Formats: sequence, C-alpha cells, structure tokens
Amino acid sequence: MFKQCLFSVAAGTCMVLLSVAVAEPSTKADPALTGWIQEVISQNPEMQAAEAAVEAASGRLRAADQPLFNPELELEYENADSTIAAGGLNQAIDWADKRGARTSVADSEQDGANAELRSKYQGLATDLLRALADWHTAKTVVRLSERQMVLMSRFDSVAERRRKAGDLAEVELHLAHLAAANATFDQAHAREELILARQAVTALTGANRHAWPAFPVQLPAIDPQQVDVDQLLHELPSMRVALARVSAARAAVQLSVREKKPDPTVGFRIGKEDSDTLTGVTFSMPLFVRNTFNAEVDVANAELIQAEQEAAQHWQQARADLIAAMEIYQNARLVWKTWKQTGAPRLNQRTDLLDRLWEAGELDTTDYLVQLKQALDTAVQAIEHRGRMWRAWVAWLATSAQVDQWLLLTGDQQ
Repeated sequence: MFKQCLFSVAAGTCMVLLSVAVAEPSTKADPALTGWIQEVISQNPEMQAAEAAVEAASGRLRAADQPLFNPELELEYENADSTIAAGGLNQAIDWADKRGARTSVADSEQDGANAELRSKYQGLATDLLRALADWHTAKTVVRLSERQMVLMSRFDSVAERRRKAGDLAEVELHLAHLAAANATFDQAHAREELILARQAVTALTGANRHAWPAFPVQLPAIDPQQVDVDQLLHELPSMRVALARVSAARAAVQLSVREKKPDPTVGFRIGKEDSDTLTGVTFSMPLFVRNTFNAEVDVANAELIQAEQEAAQHWQQARADLIAAMEIYQNARLVWKTWKQTGAPRLNQRTDLLDRLWEAGELDTTDYLVQLKQALDTAVQAIEHRGRMWRAWVAWLATSAQVDQWLLLTGDQQ
C-alpha cells in the first residue's frame, strides 16, 4: 500500500508537470483580451481625465485663434455754450501677430495633450497586461501547490500507518511530516501571491473577479534586424509629449518676443457742434520705456532650453530602455524555448525514472522525496519564468509603443 501511495504521488506529479511544462497552448490570444482591456480603459477615471484635458486643450486652441482686440465704441455729448454730440470707434491692432504666436503655443499644447492621452492609454494597457500575466502565473503556481499538498498529505498519512506497522524508519516518518508541512507552507505562500496578483488587477479594473481573459503563452519573436529604433522612439507617446513641450516652449519664445512690440490703436470720430460737422482720426501707441519686457523673453528662452534638455534626456533613456527590453525578452524567450525542447521532457523522464528506481528498491524513500521535491521546484521555476517572459514581452510593447497595435493584431500574429 505504501508503494501504491508513492506511485500515486509520482503519477499525479507527473501529470501536473506535463500540463505545466510541455503542453502547447494555442498561439492565439483569447479574443476577449482586447475587448476586456478596451472596456477597462474606457471606464478608467484617469483616462477620462486625460480625454477632458484634450478637450480643454482644443478649447484653448480655439480661444487663442480668436482676435486679440475688440473695437471700442466711444460716445460724447456736451451741452454748454455750444452743444456737442459725437461718436467714434477705436480699434487696437495686433501689429506683431501675437495672435499667431499664441495659436502656435496652443497648437503645440494640444499635440502634447493628444500624445499624453495615448501615453496614458498605452501605460494603462501595459499595466493591465503585466498584472494579468502575474495573475495567470500565480494561479498556475497555486494549482501546482494544491496538487502537491494533496499528494504529500496522502503520503504522510500512509507513512504514519506504515510506521505503526514497523515497516518504516523513524527518520523517514519525520521526512514525510516535513514534506507535508513544507507543501502546506508552499500552498499558503502561493495563495498569498495569488491574492496580491488579483488585488493588482482589481485595483486597475475596479472589479473583484476570480477569472480574467487568457494570456498567450506563445509570443512572437523579435528580429533585431527589422527593428528601427529611432522610428520607434519617434512614435513613442512619451517622446511625443516631450517634443510637444519643446515646440510649445519655442512658440512661447516667439510670443514673448512679439509681446515686446506695442499694439497701436487707431480711431475714427464724427459728430456735430451746433451746426458744424466734426470729424477726426486718432492714433495712440504704448511706450514700453519703463518695462521693456526683456525679462519675459529671458524666461521663455530658459524654459525652451529646459524643455530641449529634458527631451534629449528622455530620448537617451527611452533608447536604452527599448534596447534593454528587446534583449531581455529575446533572452527570456530563448530560455523558454530551450526549456520546452529539452528541460520539460527530461523533467518528466526524471520523474518516471524515480518511480522505476524506487519500485526496484534502488532508491530509498528519503532520496525519492528529495528528488521529487526538486522536480516540483523546477516546475514552479518554469512557471515563474514563463511569467517573466510575459512581463518581458509587455515591457517591449511599452518601450516600443506597440501595445495597442499588438492588441488589435494579437489573434492573427501569434
């Protein structure tokens, strides 16, 4: 009976390892994945705030494109020695085209708001994918730990009976107890990780569920020869935000320069004084002698330099992040591919070999359990590496600004 129990432990473990390590899932992602992410994003408060910011930027652009000055109506009536009644219109003139400069600033700010919206969209999508990958990893580890605990608990019970019958050494009984206790601790830790992973998804979605869309296991390869790093960086939303800030700062410099130039006001006046007709033309010009507005130009120039340097630093950091993400994903995918081809089959062969050696009496119970635990630990490491491969893929999508494109094409490209 003791041998039968151990054989059930090995057989059950082998089935779990086989399903985790060598199963070939569909290379296509669940079609519900894209729809789920789009639904979450559409209801996300941060995204709604970003959309409102775009609307506000659009309103500021319309406001900036309006004429700066409205005409002024002037009326005069005087009844003294003579009666004077007159009226006129005064109009300030945007001589330096400050309206055009303000429109340029607002246009760049609108570009920045649009880029910020896309950046937040991709950021939230990648956060969802990353959290989803962690949840699937934790869920698989829990499934394996639960199976391990059931099998080890059964083994522990049989070991107790076998010890009472005098067929099992005290040290082997203690090992059985330790194996069962360790399986319980492993399961508790795995459940904690699953709870935290579920909490992360719930925090992003606002919905406390116990099931979410499937995440693909087979992921595309990246061909470095086909990767145009500079082009990807130009398309990166955060880079577009930085460049839009540079454009807005440059337009602000032009605006500050033009605001140094005064705006003249011309007027036309007509009226009557008793029976005489009065007509006149007026012209006025502010004299910027006490305040030449040079300080504002200096501020604008400094802010332009700041925006340019921040954009340069962002480009440098984004380039390093993109290349690192590509290399990390390639390495993770290569390791996973090698594992499936060589490691996974050998793991199951090792489990079968342990069974045969133990049944033949060439392997004692202690060595059997130690090596079986090593096989289980290897299976968990394989699951966790698969999760790291998923996260590496998501990091590549984030650094290359391709997450929305991948989500739309996921079902066809896998």
